[in-house]
Amino acid sequence: MCHRMRSPRKAAVMQGMIVMRSDWIRVNSVAKTAAKQARLPTRQPGIERYNRIIEAAEALILEAGSLQGITLDAIAKRAAVPRVSLYYFFDSIESLLDALYQRGVQKMIAELPQAPQAADWRDMMLLYIDGVRDFYISNRVEMILALLPVSLVSVNQVSREFGQALFQLLHSQGLVPKSQQVLRACEMASELADLVWRKSLIEKGILTPAYTREAKRVVIAYLDAVLAATK
Repeated sequence: MCHRMRSPRKAAVMQGMIVMRSDWIRVNSVAKTAAKQARLPTRQPGIERYNRIIEAAEALILEAGSLQGITLDAIAKRAAVPRVSLYYFFDSIESLLDALYQRGVQKMIAELPQAPQAADWRDMMLLYIDGVRDFYISNRVEMILALLPVSLVSVNQVSREFGQALFQLLHSQGLVPKSQQVLRACEMASELADLVWRKSLIEKGILTPAYTREAKRVVIAYLDAVLAATK
């Protein structure tokens, strides 16, 4: 992971993202009800095998650039562990992907300092979008998991959870009124930003500055129109 110093204000937004990423894990697990939580190792040999499995999964996802074709058998082969060892920890590919995402969230939590409030919702949204972009760029596996998911059902559920967390972040600082309309707008704003970035990832293979500017323009314009209508 690429480590960069973050401004205190951007750290506030990144802390809000922690809630969103944790929600993603929970919601994606619900969307795929067959998936169970990973069984975590307790002894050193098991920890070493578990880490090899996770690292092999990350390497395969990075090489493929998507989740298509990622299977437990392929991961077991790449990690050079017996399939029975892999199935001991993960009963399905969904539980393994959830574990990967959890790993990324824990890395973020370890990096985040406390931060002050933002003065304006637009300022907060710009910081939010920059924070999401920085997270995706530094965590390509998590970016692929979020922007190139295998389930459209999970996309809708994730956008709803991200939007709720975003609304709580904005409302807790007194930047937006408490209303169902604004809550729904935050859900839509979250999905709009990801739609723009998904297009960037598919077309360019990366999140470009141009697409980031478009994500900001779309989200700010949309929320501005909604908030103006609530006054």
